[in-house]
Amino acid sequence: MLQLLINLVFIMVAATSAFAEESRPLTTPADQQLILKETPQPDKPLFDCLQAMPTVKGITVADLDRKRFERLKEMQKQIASQRASMLDFDGYVKWMGGTLASYSRYVEAGSFAAGFARLLPIPYAGQAGQFSKFVAHFALSLSNTSVSVKQYLGSSQQFLAKVDALGESGQGKESEMAFLTFYADQQLTRDMTDLQGKLSTISELSTSALSFLISLQQYLASTDEYWQKTKSLLAKKDTDKAEKGALAGSIDGLKARTEGFNKGLNVYGENVSKTLPIITTLVAYDGLRQELESK
Repeated sequence: MLQLLINLVFIMVAATSAFAEESRPLTTPADQQLILKETPQPDKPLFDCLQAMPTVKGITVADLDRKRFERLKEMQKQIASQRASMLDFDGYVKWMGGTLASYSRYVEAGSFAAGFARLLPIPYAGQAGQFSKFVAHFALSLSNTSVSVKQYLGSSQQFLAKVDALGESGQGKESEMAFLTFYADQQLTRDMTDLQGKLSTISELSTSALSFLISLQQYLASTDEYWQKTKSLLAKKDTDKAEKGALAGSIDGLKARTEGFNKGLNVYGENVSKTLPIITTLVAYDGLRQELESK
């Protein structure tokens, strides 16, 4: 009996020691300090780093109004620059209309010359009827371009006048700026790009006509067959020399005027490519402003 009690006491002491061993923390305070010293620490506390980060200021309706006004003024300069070329374009279109009528008779008269089709390029293609179609298409394009020039002159003038009416800062003119954004996006963009397309067509037709006349001149310099077969179709008062001189004059004039026209067209195209993104930005500002106002 006594031996049994001794065994029970021994078991209880052993269990208590095991429980105490399991409850002991893995590290002592000294161990924890050692770990902290061995762990790399940042130069500044994380909170201080977050405090040093820049903050972004929220955009306001007033900010958007100021930006809209600046873009409208920027666009005003671009439109004014474009309008400076309109008179030159209109003058070229009118001049080309007269020139087209003056040299087309050479082609019509020479349509029966032997070997013409082999020597003259498109748009002639060897038949007077096809060249007549080219002349008719050219004349129609000139007429349509003239209408587009006048249309853009009118719409651009209205835009410039309304931008001037905004004053020096545009303050209190929020509805007017909204209208100008809509007008630029819906009307001005259409007139601007439509005119650009028509002017490009005139440039292509002018280049084709010039190429044809140069080929015709080269053909005349190589043979008298043209004059022999077309004297009955040309006016009797015109001599071979006068006709050749007139043709050379037409070529020189067309070449000089076309080169000037193409340079102006390139400048206009560059201007349009700068103006269209401004209009896109204005539309974006207007949409963002409406969203802010709704909140």
